[in-house]
Amino acid sequence: MLSNFAKEDMKGGIDQVRLANRLHASGIDDIKFEAKGKDGFEIKPGDWMEDGADLDVLAYDHRGTAYGYQFKTLTNPKKLMKAIFANIDQLTLSHADVQTFVLDTKGTLADLQAKDMARRLNEVYGTTNVQFVIRVEDGTLMIPPGGKFVPDPGGAP
Repeated sequence: MLSNFAKEDMKGGIDQVRLANRLHASGIDDIKFEAKGKDGFEIKPGDWMEDGADLDVLAYDHRGTAYGYQFKTLTNPKKLMKAIFANIDQLTLSHADVQTFVLDTKGTLADLQAKDMARRLNEVYGTTNVQFVIRVEDGTLMIPPGGKFVPDPGGAP
């Protein structure tokens, strides 16, 4: 994870630390960075991440539900779907119970609407169960609307 801070654009590393800080502040204390399938990572007892899996942040709620996050920054918003399909296996191969793809790009919510992005991402969600957080200059598109993007911090199972 520290290698993300050596890059010219440190946004990904900063976003990972911010998410972990929010999770920790809400009572989640089982947080890991850079969980990868090639490292033979056991995401749950007896359930191993596959080669090609790559989670920037992995958190477990009090029930043991695994939440995996992958962060990307895209400079060309016209390649949004291409970037998603090129990287979605990093999440799906992880076997995390809840998988969230966070993608920052240029443009506006109106641009996303003009490209019918909500419908297209909902189709991808329907076949992969990967949730999406698409952050643009004037807001955020979340697929599915009302999805469970962060773990439940505590309480009895």
